[in-house]
Amino acid sequence: MSFESTPKFKSATIASMNEMNNNARNKFVRSNEASAYANNDLTTRRLLLDEEPPKHLQWITGDYESLPEVPMLFPIEQTSVMMTCKNPTEIANRIVSCLQKLSIAAMFDSTNASLFAETIDHTRFYVRLYRNSNDTDSIILVELQKADGDSVDYMACVRAILAAAQGGDADGEMPLRRRCSSLTLPPSLVHGKKIIANTFQNEDYAVASSVQCAEDLLLKDRMDAVQLGLDSLILLTDSEKSHASKSAANAVLYGDSAGHATIKNFIFDQVNRRPSSDDNDQEDRSSDFAMRQEAIMHNMALAVLGNALQTALDHDRSSLEAIVISEEWMGDSGIVNVLLSELSNANHRTHDAYHAARCLAIMLEISPEVKKKLAARGLENVMKSSRRVGRSRHSLLANECDAALSLLEKRRK
Repeated sequence: MSFESTPKFKSATIASMNEMNNNARNKFVRSNEASAYANNDLTTRRLLLDEEPPKHLQWITGDYESLPEVPMLFPIEQTSVMMTCKNPTEIANRIVSCLQKLSIAAMFDSTNASLFAETIDHTRFYVRLYRNSNDTDSIILVELQKADGDSVDYMACVRAILAAAQGGDADGEMPLRRRCSSLTLPPSLVHGKKIIANTFQNEDYAVASSVQCAEDLLLKDRMDAVQLGLDSLILLTDSEKSHASKSAANAVLYGDSAGHATIKNFIFDQVNRRPSSDDNDQEDRSSDFAMRQEAIMHNMALAVLGNALQTALDHDRSSLEAIVISEEWMGDSGIVNVLLSELSNANHRTHDAYHAARCLAIMLEISPEVKKKLAARGLENVMKSSRRVGRSRHSLLANECDAALSLLEKRRK
């Protein structure tokens, strides 16, 4: 098989199309794909957790002629590449493998040779394969089209996926261990006491001000301000990036005792407010703005909780153990049940399952007593099922499940 790149082809008709036609194409193609997703007409159907997923998910299994032709009435996105290849399955497998490495969740539509993907930072896009009907050299077009989200994040995905489609390697674009905030902290909170002393009267004031700003944003009635507050907390609770991580983690986990009950109550409320996992409603739910934003806030709250647990584990295990074994965490309606439920829905909400797995893996390190209680809740079986999903679709999820299972194995020894 040859992956020789060819000059990008566009007919005169395609080249002359204006932006209005481009928007019309977006609506036309997406409506067809949305129908396929809503009807569950997917190569990768939602797998039950007691089933063993294939090692590599199959997106396209047909031959070259099974691909749709290059659209002749609409312009092709600039984020595309054409190559000579008679076997679209191999290109598709390369792309699916790249998505797994980058921990990009995707729904596959084999009928239209397209997939709908979402990164861990909520950037969404389509990937489509076409054949060139006017050429006898079996030229395949791989096109990416952004749906919404961060443009910088999207372009990083474009570079990795198009390189993988041509036989390259995506290892250089591997994601970080946890979700990164799109924000950056001022130097006063990153580089320690020296700069803080020059900027503020004292370190405590700088830390308290940062946490208070995040809390104030959570109290706003605008959804964008609330998400900015969550983004701030993701950064503030990350001990690798924030000098205020201990204070922010205390606010998330201890609430009243830390003087920031609003932060704890908000995070716990968002963690407990789980999105619907109904397959038939997946595409409709994602297109609804309010419900889409609620799903994002739920995911961000899980990321904040994971960062806070890691920071608290590094600073004060005994205090952390005291709250984790409480009814609020271990009860029938506690946080642990929510996290286990997220893991059991790994096929539906893979990014949420990753954050839940990370939280539970951190909790296993707190103490033998906590580990015993989690093991009694059937954590090992859920982790094994989620690991199978991670190995086929989400590398970060697989890594966290491996870490948790390793800790559970040490308990038995």
